[in-house]
Amino acid sequence: MDTPSSKTSVSKRQFLGLAAAASALSISPGLLASAPHANHKTAYSKTLVAAAQECVSVGQACKSHIYQSLKTKDLSLTDCLLQVRDTIATCDALIEVVTNGSAHSKAMAKVCADVCKDCMDECNKHAKAHPICKTMAQSCDATIKACKSYSA
Repeated sequence: MDTPSSKTSVSKRQFLGLAAAASALSISPGLLASAPHANHKTAYSKTLVAAAQECVSVGQACKSHIYQSLKTKDLSLTDCLLQVRDTIATCDALIEVVTNGSAHSKAMAKVCADVCKDCMDECNKHAKAHPICKTMAQSCDATIKACKSYSA
């Protein structure tokens, strides 16, 4: 319940609304397209961000497949799960660092390439038996290439 005072106060509802709006704006630079500075060129590699986003998306599908496999007591993809989780986290971090224009973007791209390489190697072990593993390996390969191109 709001009480009048000489200080400016924000209700829980107002705070949550502001927090949600701030969160939505931070999710994607594309949401700012109608902003007054929308005509400015983006300073980050759209190719790298697109490759990392695709890797995250395919990684989520891969992770879902692994969980279904684990439900049947098939543990053959356990190492894959560890690798894909690392890859998703690293690609998410790369996207954030690159779109923020961080001075550490190139270093993060190198780390991401290493993590994706480990994931790709693990996925290739299962690519014949699991089509999603082949797709994930291809996505990792594309991200590795984009990272190397960007950090060169």
